[in-house]
Amino acid sequence: MQTQEQTPSKSNYDAVIVGGGSAGVAAAIACAREGLDTLLIVRGSELGGNISQCLVHSISGLYLISGDVVPHPANGGFALEFTERLLKTEAAMGPVRMNRVDVLVQEPQLFSLQCTRLCGKEKNLTVVFNSTLRSVTSDGAVIESLEIDTQPEPIRAAVFVDASSDAKLSFLAGADYEEADPAELHRAAYIFSIGNVNLDDVDDDSRFILSQKIVAGIRDGSLDPQLAAAVIRPTGLADESSWTIDLESEGDHYSPLNPECLTRLQILSCQLAAQLEAYLRASVEGFEKCLITASHGQSTARESRRVSGRYCLTENDILDGVEFEDAVCRSAWPIELRESVRGPKSKSPKKSKPCDIPLRALISKDFDNLLMAGRCISASQQAQGALRVIGTSLAVGQAAGLAAVAIKRSSLGTIPLGEEAVVAAPIHEKILSNIDR
Repeated sequence: MQTQEQTPSKSNYDAVIVGGGSAGVAAAIACAREGLDTLLIVRGSELGGNISQCLVHSISGLYLISGDVVPHPANGGFALEFTERLLKTEAAMGPVRMNRVDVLVQEPQLFSLQCTRLCGKEKNLTVVFNSTLRSVTSDGAVIESLEIDTQPEPIRAAVFVDASSDAKLSFLAGADYEEADPAELHRAAYIFSIGNVNLDDVDDDSRFILSQKIVAGIRDGSLDPQLAAAVIRPTGLADESSWTIDLESEGDHYSPLNPECLTRLQILSCQLAAQLEAYLRASVEGFEKCLITASHGQSTARESRRVSGRYCLTENDILDGVEFEDAVCRSAWPIELRESVRGPKSKSPKKSKPCDIPLRALISKDFDNLLMAGRCISASQQAQGALRVIGTSLAVGQAAGLAAVAIKRSSLGTIPLGEEAVVAAPIHEKILSNIDR
């Protein structure tokens, strides 16, 4: 991997990936391993997306929903490879069972480090950090180039993958997209860690007692009501716990694309965390010397734009565990809807059956050489409530990267309509062949 802090070394690539989160990293590595000269454009200064920027502490969607004692991987391929790497390097622990789902508890900075190390092994991959996408040029149904603020020349490629959190590449290209009404958007979350506490393990009893204390603080006016749904989870350290707060956003004034709104939420987040820390120190046994040990001061949006593809995954697809002829990977997480700060509404798939994710949902309906990965793939808002999790994004990212390889190698420079199942078959095999199905 060539790492560029400011300027890419050239202006022509086989594939360009926008977005340095789990989906973007998976897509970039998939392209590079297949021999494509690949550029990964990252808005921030490190890889990992929301995990590193907002301290996301657990990885969901890696395992099938099941009551079995031993968790079963939902996808193989890069998702399984990365999971095993995190566990081997002690960057994560688990799986941890939560009702009928399993998650990995992981350390955000170590997740980012493993992303960097894996990208660093790829000689065909160039990563450019601290770069903002400025414009996109297209000719009919083909994207030709894009411009970033750290490169004086347009960057050209045969195929582009939008793995950004807000589908910015697709938006600037003029691709059709959907966005939920502001009043119905999933609430933003704020994650921070509280350490120096007298807890050997953040078990169910500990969480219940703390919840009772928080409710009492809200009733007597010591705590803001927004803290009612605060969730505590283990971090892997005996004296530290991770907390998540869902943020109220003044109804239809919330927008993950509005800088003023995001600034207001950032200030509110820090205020609520400080209020909770002070209350715990004064009112809860074992927390007398507690303090906030980790906080990026940044809230995380759970959704933004969803690009319109050749197929739009629906809520019923997820709940029915639909199988598709052009399946490339699988979704194995309940639909989580968070329209309020009172906690999620969860809908589990019938019989816990995973839903296939079709290649058509990763291909823009407007541009032949534009693919999507991560939470901006083609799906309804309800379906996205299951698809947006990190484990699924790793699998979808690899699938998008392999589809980019197919487009690059195609004499037509696209995946022809009606041929998605043919292209999907080898991708499906690479991602699902090394697990028990």
